[in-house]
Amino acid sequence: MEKYIVSSCLAGINCRYDGSNVNNELINKLVREGIAIPLCPEQLGGLPTPREPVECTMVEGKMRVLSKNGKDYTEYFERGANIVLEFAKKYDIKKVIFQKNSPSCGCRAYDGTFSHTLADYSGITAKMLMDNGLEVISIEDLEERDFEKILGGQ
Repeated sequence: MEKYIVSSCLAGINCRYDGSNVNNELINKLVREGIAIPLCPEQLGGLPTPREPVECTMVEGKMRVLSKNGKDYTEYFERGANIVLEFAKKYDIKKVIFQKNSPSCGCRAYDGTFSHTLADYSGITAKMLMDNGLEVISIEDLEERDFEKILGGQ
């Protein structure tokens, strides 16, 4: 049976920047069935919960993760992304289901203006996984029938 990595916040774990989660019962079912493993790249990278809100932005052609006041958190995000990638490689996981708009997990991330404007680039972990051949699926793109297929092993 194919395994998935999922954003921990989707599995009801209070790991978002504000200490909350975005619990999704269908994701919880995948976790309970042993099909999905919840991981939080931000916590794995060494950030506490709660933590200062940050967004991705391009600085001199390089992706950076910055707070509103300009504090650079990129190192933590890259460390967490590397840990998730190594986990995926070790356990031969090819697909992930991630939370939308996240500076780590978003298939499209906010643009660094703190105006909820989406950029044309992905969060740090999502991009790293895609660059390494993993399929990154945004939770907003899944429907209940997709979960039924996953649970059915199709």
